[in-house]
Amino acid sequence: MDKSDQKKELIRAAAITVLSKQGFYNTKASQIAEEAGIAVGTIYNYFANKEAILDYIFEVELQKRLTMLKEVAKEENDLWSKMAFFFHQHFQEIKKNPAVGEILVREKEFPKKNGSVSITNYLTKIPLLLEKLILKAQEEGEVKADINPTLASSFIFGAIQGIVEKAINDDPQLLNEAADQLLTLMKEGLGKDSS
Repeated sequence: MDKSDQKKELIRAAAITVLSKQGFYNTKASQIAEEAGIAVGTIYNYFANKEAILDYIFEVELQKRLTMLKEVAKEENDLWSKMAFFFHQHFQEIKKNPAVGEILVREKEFPKKNGSVSITNYLTKIPLLLEKLILKAQEEGEVKADINPTLASSFIFGAIQGIVEKAINDDPQLLNEAADQLLTLMKEGLGKDSS
């Protein structure tokens, strides 16, 4: 990581801390700079504005999840193993840094008003990759033929978001069993009957 990337990462980490506590609209660039231990002007060497910092936070989190999903898509495992891996990894990321989870669920409405590309991509690309996994599993006979993959992927992504929101707002311990519970529900709803 070069010096420029290190500085962007420092600003991102500071922004996560401040944004998770105060929310996007109540946060000032000066507060992010103070948390990062840098001058406010330094932020503007790397980001055009506060919106660009939020966009970058979502971009980093999106890339993590896309990498996870692309890796599992290459594997020969069944859909359930792929989803188990993705669910465990995703919830582990949130457990490691609950402040990120706070931002992912609270600030997801931002693009509706401000056109954030990375937030929009986060909300559309993850379900799209989930849909592709479901479609492939359907072709291989693992998933019921009458299941609509688009609706199923939206359901799964919405459940993931809802679990994170509930855990962040009420009970962080839910993340410990979230992956297994979600996988069980998914198998029962999408899986072929064994009879």
